[in-house]
Amino acid sequence: MTNPDLKVVADREPVMGLDARYFTDRDLYRRIIDEVFYKNWLMACHSSQVSKPGDYLTLEIYDQDIIVTHTREGEIKAFYNVCQHRGHKLAEGCGNKKLLVCPYHAWSYDMQGQLKAAPHTSKVPGFDSARICLTEIRLENFLGFLFINLDPNAASMDETYPGIRDEMLKLCPDVEQRKYAYHHTADEGCNWFVAVENYNECYHCSNCHPSFAKGIIDPNTYSIAPYGDIKVLHHTSEPSHSDEAWYDTSGADYGSFFLWPATSIQFYPGGVVNSFTWRPLAVDDVRVFRSFYSNDGEVDDTLQKVIDNDRETTFQEDLDIVREVQRGLNSRGYKPGPLVLNPEGGINSELPIYKLHEWLRAAVD
Repeated sequence: MTNPDLKVVADREPVMGLDARYFTDRDLYRRIIDEVFYKNWLMACHSSQVSKPGDYLTLEIYDQDIIVTHTREGEIKAFYNVCQHRGHKLAEGCGNKKLLVCPYHAWSYDMQGQLKAAPHTSKVPGFDSARICLTEIRLENFLGFLFINLDPNAASMDETYPGIRDEMLKLCPDVEQRKYAYHHTADEGCNWFVAVENYNECYHCSNCHPSFAKGIIDPNTYSIAPYGDIKVLHHTSEPSHSDEAWYDTSGADYGSFFLWPATSIQFYPGGVVNSFTWRPLAVDDVRVFRSFYSNDGEVDDTLQKVIDNDRETTFQEDLDIVREVQRGLNSRGYKPGPLVLNPEGGINSELPIYKLHEWLRAAVD
């Protein structure tokens, strides 16, 4: 259940926004990468994207190359995508292979990460291929979504986000049967935290997203609030009651779960499942992955309408916003103003921003 701690903003002095250095300082950015992105759960892909033995998919988390594999034994694993010989990247993109062969010296690994062959090493004293493996990364399947964590000692997904699995199943009981259908990406031209802040408040929606405010949600019931005392922001709303709804929104309500630090899994009314994933590129750039899922992995007319409307309105509108914000944060004239913290909550409260700031400061200050 969502338990917004609205008392934190009642009867107190205004709470100011973060200093611009959290969005612009390169040294602080590097610390954020180490303390936030390398120590928390991040969505890598969907299990249906590596559904067969031999399937693999590569991704990058800032300067770390990663590969997700489906082994002959039926396991899904994640490794650092780097040959243990001299450090060359093993694979690019996605596909299906029996072996991962390094393009540099042709060292070959199976999908379990075990070295299987290394040319011209049979006479090398003490060379034992059985002792050479790719470095494994923590991976968990969370309702079909594959998450990785570069911290080998991190708590599990269910320990990190208790209650969220059940909340998602309430909104979409068959979510585990969904398959990846489509995605598009954009380099947003802003610090990752600018993008995450923007996603997690709807104070700007009536002004900047009139289509979303009519096409998907009901602005009168929309709210974003902390989920208990864990690092999750819960977006809730009744479905759109407008004649301008993007599709037949009858059925389940709208719900979205932002899982700190950089993933959101969304359930549009009627069970349209989609997600956001942000992967930092530089102090002033982040790549957003906008993904959609369906029962059969195909894009039907309804899903295509949602994809098109989202990309042409809300998605593009947010790109324009965050690029302007990043430019403004570099202004010599910028001084952080007070957050709009309404103790009554609702669509126009920036309580989620307050919580994001709290979580970021806790990690790096």
